[in-house]
Amino acid sequence: MKPTASDPLRRQFLRGVLFFGIGFTTLFAAEFILEFVRLGQPGIREVSWAGVNNTKLVDVLSPIARAYNNVLAMLLATIGLAIPLTANMHTPKLIDMFLKDRVNQFVLTLMAFGAANVLWVIYIIGPEFAPMWAFRFAIFGALAGWIVLIPYYFYVVRFLDPSTIIGRLRNEAMQFVQMAARGKGDYEKLQEEIQERLFQIGTIVIKSIDRADRSVVREGIWSYKRLLDHYGQHKDDMEPDWFRVDRKDFVGKSHHALEMITEKQTWMETQVLEQLLICYQHALSRAPDAVSAISNVTRVVATLASERGDHHAVSAAIRVFNTFLRETLNHGDVRAAYDIFYQYRQLASDLATDHDVVCRIATFFVTYAGIAESDGNRYVSKLAAFDLCHVVEKAYRADNPRAGEVLDSLLDLCSTTDESLVEGRLRALLIVAGYFHGAKKVAELNRVRTALEVVSFERLRDEAEYLCSIERRVFWEVTDRAVNIEWTPEERREQIQSFVDGLA
Repeated sequence: MKPTASDPLRRQFLRGVLFFGIGFTTLFAAEFILEFVRLGQPGIREVSWAGVNNTKLVDVLSPIARAYNNVLAMLLATIGLAIPLTANMHTPKLIDMFLKDRVNQFVLTLMAFGAANVLWVIYIIGPEFAPMWAFRFAIFGALAGWIVLIPYYFYVVRFLDPSTIIGRLRNEAMQFVQMAARGKGDYEKLQEEIQERLFQIGTIVIKSIDRADRSVVREGIWSYKRLLDHYGQHKDDMEPDWFRVDRKDFVGKSHHALEMITEKQTWMETQVLEQLLICYQHALSRAPDAVSAISNVTRVVATLASERGDHHAVSAAIRVFNTFLRETLNHGDVRAAYDIFYQYRQLASDLATDHDVVCRIATFFVTYAGIAESDGNRYVSKLAAFDLCHVVEKAYRADNPRAGEVLDSLLDLCSTTDESLVEGRLRALLIVAGYFHGAKKVAELNRVRTALEVVSFERLRDEAEYLCSIERRVFWEVTDRAVNIEWTPEERREQIQSFVDGLA
């Protein structure tokens, strides 16, 4: 599959050829007309060596032939060195992309043909034989080759840019998706082609992480999001055969996993999300901004899938989020956990009206907070409580009928007796109690009050005073959230204080 004519790189090349073609033609025509007029407009015999001195025709073509050979040698040397080196840095797929590109095929063929044609014309010129049409064709062919040369040089340089490679791989995958949606081509072959491009984008991202090429990493990650957006627009048009997978599509997965992927019709989402997971594992402790970008893209993918009603794709994204958390806790990366919990919380907020998803995410908050606690990472465990109280509030604001179960998860998380965790959990409960108090949700407020019965009034009063004393919303260090997780707006502080005063 070749890039379409709308490829920006190809359009730039064509514009360059047009610009230099018009420029060269105008300049050469002006030179000829100026001298033609100055010399009294001589006839055809005066301006041609044909039949007068055919050897002169050979003398004209000989330097052209040498120049052609030099240009062709430079092109082949540049390509022979630059393409393999760049392919080794980014992806072996680049070699195949370069060889299949129509612009590269056209220019290399043009140069080789032009050089051979000049030699052939030199050969057939004789003392009494002047092939003028072949001579003119060779001259104008040489001019055309040199007009193309400069735009093609810029084309090759831009072709090797990793951003261009990522864009081409993404666009090719999108074209295969469109072919499948229209019922064109063999589904199994199209799946293989798409998977190959997904793997190559992942390879570029991983190698870019190793080289700290952050802009390329972000482009590669975001290209997965754009690809799934495009796929979501065509997924309903796919035939059932499109969703069937076998072992070669997911090497290492059990037959049960393959059956579930086929049944839930999520092979494309699974492939993309697993590539994001591999990139995430590689980025941990190496590229913090890549971790943020990957988690953000995963959240956006899940949110858009929910908007399309593709609940199986949402479930796949949730499993990847859970794996993100597991990998993060295994590495003890607090910063990554800080980001993942925030994106997970945002996902729950985006899907607050979904009865099942919010409850599941709340349960996972409790699960991974417990894992963090058992690993000795108490800050991450405390962080989960603050994020979960935001999920509770969003669920109630969205009138989710299962919001009470989300509150159950928060109360379960806050039931700890570990003194190092009690402080953060109490503050999280006070924040959500302030919301219930302001929203006049008596039943929920009573549940929170019951959970706080084991805490002394003086302790609750001190914690409430602390929450109400935080004036600056901005956290005092640079973080992705920027906001202090314990900060509350003025109206919420009044509700927290009123709730605590009522406990007296």
